[in-house]
Amino acid sequence: MKKVLFYFALILNVIFVIYSFIPKNTSKYISVEIKGSVSRPNVYLLKEGSTVNDLILKAGNLEEEADISITNRAKELKNGDVVIIYSKEEIKEMREGSTSVKYIDKECICPRITNNSCLENVITNKEELLKRGRVSLNSATLEELMTLPGIGESKAKLIIEYRDKNNGFKSIYEITNVKGIGTSIYEKIKAYLIL
Repeated sequence: MKKVLFYFALILNVIFVIYSFIPKNTSKYISVEIKGSVSRPNVYLLKEGSTVNDLILKAGNLEEEADISITNRAKELKNGDVVIIYSKEEIKEMREGSTSVKYIDKECICPRITNNSCLENVITNKEELLKRGRVSLNSATLEELMTLPGIGESKAKLIIEYRDKNNGFKSIYEITNVKGIGTSIYEKIKAYLIL
């Protein structure tokens, strides 16, 4: 009986040693959701370390109307992230300030959903507002002023004309003295303004 137990223990040790050298699949998976302008919006299981671009490819790629100008496709995803791929029309509305989707401190915020794919640092000149977070009333260019929600080229020109005529702005609220910029527009843009 002792010999049987000895051989049994020896076999168990050999199995344990062999098993310890077998490579194990240590990949962990994350669950992430993609919505918007993709072929197959859904919740997907991806390997840890996957990027927004990996998720877009898993979802069957982008729809024709997709606009990825504010999407950081290289961003690494975390479990529970939600990625929203906006359409060209939605991006246009965001830039004009006529939608419920808003930029807050370089993060896209949707009603009760955080878009985890937004760029943290926007590089293009057209979108400098998103990079810096603020536009200076006393030094902004026409293009920079046009990044403000609801401010197009004509209103941006009026702001510059007012600034030049009055030796700059003395307060942010003074922008309401510019023709066409009332209290409602001021409320939309005041968070983005500095002197």
